[in-house]
Amino acid sequence: MKNKSFRLISTLALGALLVGGALAQGKMKPKPKAVECPVCHMPLSAKKTKADPIAVRLKNGGKVMYCCAGCKMPDSVLVKPAKAKGKKK
Repeated sequence: MKNKSFRLISTLALGALLVGGALAQGKMKPKPKAVECPVCHMPLSAKKTKADPIAVRLKNGGKVMYCCAGCKMPDSVLVKPAKAKGKKK
């Protein structure tokens, strides 16, 4: 009789621990996905490097990201340097 009650109490305690642990953990947030180039499908870099020299802006007013030199990005997403304002000679 003592053996059966001990088993029952141990099983209930283990179940309570498992349920409590599952509830305490909550929902896990998914890891944010890296921004991908729509042309070459490589991940875009946040900083300019030798491997990623081409500056692009995928959304109007969005962040400037950098893509590989071999990518054939359309002109509409390329970040163009501002033209110098001055007098023409």
